[in-house]
Amino acid sequence: MSYKTDRLLALFPAAYGATDRESLLYKLLDVIGAEFMTADAKIKDLLKSHWVRYATGPGLDALGSIYNVERRILRDGTPESDEAFRSRLQSIVPLFTGGGTVEAVLGAVRSALGLPFNLDDLKIPANYQALRSDIENLVTIQEFSPVAQRVLGSTVTEVANASELVLVVDVPTVSESRPRIDWTFDQGDGRALRLERMDTATGVRSLDGFTVPAGKTLTFSADADGQLSAVLDGTDVSASFVNLNGSTPAILPMAPVTRSEWKFRSRSGFFDLAVFDGPGAFDLPDFHVALSLILFQPLTFEVRVPFFLQQAVQDLKAHYRYRGDLLVFQGLPPERIQEVIDQTRAAGVKGSIQFTLNFIDGQNQDERFHAAWIHSVREDAGAADSLLVSDVNDRTESQDANEHFAIGAVFDISNFDHGYGLV
Repeated sequence: MSYKTDRLLALFPAAYGATDRESLLYKLLDVIGAEFMTADAKIKDLLKSHWVRYATGPGLDALGSIYNVERRILRDGTPESDEAFRSRLQSIVPLFTGGGTVEAVLGAVRSALGLPFNLDDLKIPANYQALRSDIENLVTIQEFSPVAQRVLGSTVTEVANASELVLVVDVPTVSESRPRIDWTFDQGDGRALRLERMDTATGVRSLDGFTVPAGKTLTFSADADGQLSAVLDGTDVSASFVNLNGSTPAILPMAPVTRSEWKFRSRSGFFDLAVFDGPGAFDLPDFHVALSLILFQPLTFEVRVPFFLQQAVQDLKAHYRYRGDLLVFQGLPPERIQEVIDQTRAAGVKGSIQFTLNFIDGQNQDERFHAAWIHSVREDAGAADSLLVSDVNDRTESQDANEHFAIGAVFDISNFDHGYGLV
């Protein structure tokens, strides 16, 4: 029994006994109610088929034909799934309804380049989330496109025995940024320098004794924390500057999103500061200023895409040793991507494309262990060499002693060569 059957039973008086489940009338009404339920389900499916979010199969194909979008054939020859086709079709629908979101633009550009509209369709395993993140970062959007703006000022007036220039910055932007300032002294040396953002009374000033020679340019910039970086003729002179209240480190003021005025003041030689034997003159200096800003334009966005996206995807695939498919269909050439952006962007918003060159520099280090064994056999035959050094001279010394007994000799009888004495 269904709620349709209940509604039919309520139409009959109690005298008919229609609520008796075993009665013929009840069974007849229950069959009719089931048919009504089937018709109701088909009507609901028909209504759903008019919505891209719920349509499936031929109904989804019919909706795609309204916008001249057909189901794509993947590389393996099979048609793309309902979910993939729905995601791609949803990126096309905003073209005709007058609005485009960030996700719609990203999906449309990915789809145009060969990636799926929704990266979830790739079904990348959980242990490859780093790969998923890198694939997602291949196509990015920078809302409020940045553009460089340069504001020049050269009208110097004499105020309180000093040269002063007021620079008005009135350019549209949606975010504050720190400027780069080039302060060039055309004539005369610059001393007692002072830079002030007038609406907040914040800025920096130089210490006594610091001088910018005529013809030189002093450049102000700031790091990510706003700390001042001052460079003169290639030399870092940041230590010669403090905040207007004398505190350190010196902080360069931010350029606001609204109109702002910047005051530049400098003095030349004066008592207790200038020296007679040093360079420079006592006349007030003349200078000009160039203030450069990065502006973030309202109602703009910038899509950043690798020029060789297919190669970038293959490099990532090889880097992570991933064997699955990432590019699911043939992408459009790079020169057609701007058309996709123009079709997807919301009305009144300006979109642009910036191509980048992405190269993967492998930093993987492989450790290897190398071992070598040398086998040798030594045989000792007991052979020895000897050197005999000797004296070949043979000397004989005789120590023989003879004793003689002499008998008295007679003249003319005894001789001298025998043993006779002459006594």
